[in-house]
Amino acid sequence: MAYINYFSNCQFVKGANQSLISDLQLQVSYPISNAIFEVLVHLKEHSIEECIQFYGAENEEAIRSYIDFVLDRGIGFMDTEIRGELSSLDLQWDSPAEISNVIVEYSESQNYEGEFYQSLFDSNIQALELRCYDQVDLDRLKAFIASFNGKVLKYIKVVIPYSLAASPDYLYELVKTNLRVRSILLHSAPSDRETTTYKDSVEVRYLTRCIDSNAHCGVVRTAYFMTNMELFTESQQHNTCLNRKLAIDRSGFIKNCPSTNQVFGHVDRMSLDQLLQHPDLKKLWFIHKDQIEVCRDCEFRHICTDCRAFTEKPQDLFSKPLKCGYDPYTSTWSEWSTHPLKQAAMLYYESEEIKN
Repeated sequence: MAYINYFSNCQFVKGANQSLISDLQLQVSYPISNAIFEVLVHLKEHSIEECIQFYGAENEEAIRSYIDFVLDRGIGFMDTEIRGELSSLDLQWDSPAEISNVIVEYSESQNYEGEFYQSLFDSNIQALELRCYDQVDLDRLKAFIASFNGKVLKYIKVVIPYSLAASPDYLYELVKTNLRVRSILLHSAPSDRETTTYKDSVEVRYLTRCIDSNAHCGVVRTAYFMTNMELFTESQQHNTCLNRKLAIDRSGFIKNCPSTNQVFGHVDRMSLDQLLQHPDLKKLWFIHKDQIEVCRDCEFRHICTDCRAFTEKPQDLFSKPLKCGYDPYTSTWSEWSTHPLKQAAMLYYESEEIKN
């Protein structure tokens, strides 16, 4: 008899209407129908001959095409037995960093050499996003970014308004002298386009949309999906947006995210140690997709981002992200902002923004 053995790095995720196979090593995902999913799962414990007998000889051609799909994409291999020595993937996730990623709404009025900032930047943070809503002194911003040279930080994303000063030459030099800069977004630009800089190593995106506040955060789209071991394992028990995240707004107030309402303190009046002891700091870290309404039925839930700042039901922390237009029950995408059921939530957040 012939059997199919699946590589442990290829994970099967069932959704309400369709399913997904995520190859965490090659970092690619394959949407499949739930009917195919059921057959492939059946093959985990039965031979090909037994599977054909179970589903009927009239389905043999289809079953063998599913097997070819698995073999052609390196999802599994054929053998004379099910290999018990193939260990299952350990989906546990952890990090040595108490705070691993930080968003700073950059402001020239802030003293980034203060005690809180220095303690934070000297810790084990891995990623930093600098958001500039207004025009800034680009040389001063460049000097601030250079202060991270020699630290453990691996990734810096820079969000700045488009201006003549942010020329291709400036961006080239910015990356050349600060190799931790891995992504640049210029908003309020004349046109939407994408390019690269410094030996094509860093993506540069130009957006006509004006990003002038944190209200633009939280959009869920396929372009943000990531198939990799880190995100997939983290998503099993943690929130893929807010876990180990810290945000500091342009006034110096500390939050989980610039768009969330709860403030834990101010950088001038709190130490990093005091912040880490705050009872609510980690509250959102453990809300994962298998707990969230609608998301728990979505095949993309373990490769997707999330948002707890803007939800369809503003008073429900376990509600679907407001800015997601995907319906896992029909496997269709629509423009979220025009959906009539989201209008009440949008009005609520607009009124809250006015109050804040």
